[in-house]
Amino acid sequence: MDGTEPRGCSDFHAARRRVPAADPAQAIALPDPVLETGAARAAGLLGARATRRQILAAGAGLAIACSTATPFGLRGLLDAAATAEAAAPAAPILVSIYLDGGNDGLNTLVPITDRRYPLLRSRIGIAPSATLPVTGHPEFGWHPALAGLKQLFDAGKVAVLPAVDYANPDLSHFNSQIFWRTGVVGHAPDQTGWLGRTLDVIGGSSNPLQAVSMGWIFDPILRARRAPVATLVDPGSFTFSIPGVPPRRDRPALRPYRGALAGARSPARRAAQRAYRDAIGIVDRLGPLAAEGDAVPPPPVPYPDERLGQGLRQLARVLGAGFGTRIATISQNGYDTHGTQAGQHAALLGTLSSALVAWQADLDARGLSDRVLTVVWSEFGRRCEDNDSFGSDHGAGGCVLLVGNRVSGGVKSEFPGLATLDEHGNLRITTEFRTLYATLLESWLGVEAARILPGVDARRLPLIA
Repeated sequence: MDGTEPRGCSDFHAARRRVPAADPAQAIALPDPVLETGAARAAGLLGARATRRQILAAGAGLAIACSTATPFGLRGLLDAAATAEAAAPAAPILVSIYLDGGNDGLNTLVPITDRRYPLLRSRIGIAPSATLPVTGHPEFGWHPALAGLKQLFDAGKVAVLPAVDYANPDLSHFNSQIFWRTGVVGHAPDQTGWLGRTLDVIGGSSNPLQAVSMGWIFDPILRARRAPVATLVDPGSFTFSIPGVPPRRDRPALRPYRGALAGARSPARRAAQRAYRDAIGIVDRLGPLAAEGDAVPPPPVPYPDERLGQGLRQLARVLGAGFGTRIATISQNGYDTHGTQAGQHAALLGTLSSALVAWQADLDARGLSDRVLTVVWSEFGRRCEDNDSFGSDHGAGGCVLLVGNRVSGGVKSEFPGLATLDEHGNLRITTEFRTLYATLLESWLGVEAARILPGVDARRLPLIA
């Protein structure tokens, strides 16, 4: 309903339709004073001087939908979060940024000395002179839109892994997303995500904010067997969207829809009325929180004013508030670039780069940057040869980024080159994505990989300094 539906192939849309959304009708308001004072202090205020009504009236904040049948009120939520944070105040945090649609790794980390690159990419290739140098790796160049990421890389805060995927990839958005999210290639014994199963090991049963999915769509990578998790949203981003009607005019435009909420006789019309009633009810419920509060301090570096940037800004506030959060996820849409890729990809990477710079500066200012590791991934790369639509089709061997103070920086996996491709004309895979996951589990989160990833082998990567 937020008007951000991405474009792309039918397989991509089918994959997104199968992702269940959070139920914002069950949302709890998490207002600005809570985010700025922290869970422990806010819980005390609720029990002492300030009333819930007074705290809610003080600012916009976020809305929370919890993946648990147990109802949570604001006071109970804050008590559980403060207890979890106090039990492990220095625990490491893993943040996942998913590039939705299949990021073109060959135009992210450009193999500028590979002779076949300009032959395979005569339409969308990036000239070596236009790339940004990758310090210590003259065989590569950064996409010119990644100036901010280059600064972080030069500071030793970025590890880049080219050619990461699974063996014999089928190039389907739907299947690849499931494999990467479950951590199982092929049939999975259940539908839990690998980070959800991790939470079952390192988390508890009383704090939904131990893992947060930023945005209206719940991230299945967090689906756990037992541990509760939360979906966090900016209430101002939820509108009753009508094509051709500017968002600021949505509320007046709701009047005829409100008038159509009763009187239907046919099952189809009654179903439509239920959908309208639910959507309008959510708008009304979250409306009082939609205005920006005065308690929100500016970040040290401005975030991009779009969904990824503002989502990371809110996530930094959540981490800084001491909610015992161990895992968080967020996504950026638009990477299924089958046509006219050059401008699209440059804009996406520019936003990603600026958002990561602001994110790291914000974490530094909050004293959290030694605790937070950010992994940036996509379900696959793009085909090595561009297409007639000046884009690129589904390929293999994606490019993964790790960002953080404790990252062992540099190019950390083998690039196979373009001289010998697989039978489908795709990049040969040199690093199994489960090897990456196993490394993050054991080197960062302190969990034995075999407990989370069935049948994982003993290979690990030097990613954490």
